[in-house]
Amino acid sequence: MLDGKTVLLTGTNGGIGISITETLLKNRAKLLLFYNNDRLKIDELIEKNPNYNSQIEVIQVDLINSESLERAISKIKNFDIDILIHAPSLPIEHKSIHDMGWTDFQKHIDLQSKSFFQLTKSILPIMKSKKVGKIISILTTYVVGSPPSKISDYIVGKYSLLGLTKCFAVELAPFGITVNSISPSMTDTPLIEDLPLKLKQITANQNPMKRLCEPHDVASAVLFFCSKHSNFITGENLIVSGGHTMH
Repeated sequence: MLDGKTVLLTGTNGGIGISITETLLKNRAKLLLFYNNDRLKIDELIEKNPNYNSQIEVIQVDLINSESLERAISKIKNFDIDILIHAPSLPIEHKSIHDMGWTDFQKHIDLQSKSFFQLTKSILPIMKSKKVGKIISILTTYVVGSPPSKISDYIVGKYSLLGLTKCFAVELAPFGITVNSISPSMTDTPLIEDLPLKLKQITANQNPMKRLCEPHDVASAVLFFCSKHSNFITGENLIVSGGHTMH
């Protein structure tokens, strides 16, 4: 489905990121994979599927660090990037908003929005010249309706990314570039491994489909937005929650 397309993906080594990676590779995309400290899942995927190695370029980058991000951007400037997928996340720390400082919020905003802004700007000249491109951000259903308590820094970071995604969608539509987001509900990844098992069981039971979201559910939605089937959709935030969140 994605033959000949070059995709830049951030947050690759996360549970959702690696599932997106595998899905896009199966659909014959060429990938530029950004990871921060740990590339274990990437290496395991390549080890299991050696033929994927020719489709992958792996780049280490700290998206919060401006110098590191600029170095990474300089490495991809000669690539003809068709699609950007932004899927990074910091570990979630459950802490009351009264116990947080602004730096807690700033690091999430920098990771989610500042890096997204800089990466998008870096690839826009080529997309504009071709009059086509697809940009996708990964959010959370917590940006819809009433948010849970004690993860306000994470939620504010995602809200900032939602706003930036919509602004880009409006301004880039005349150039044939679509910009959309995907908001999964609680997803069974290492990001929630420290949550009490009982909480995860209750959340799954409250879902109409009686389960948590799985990374492949998100990856399938990403594939749709990467494909020609979404060419007339922009500025949308697709909820992937099994009916747990509706709007």
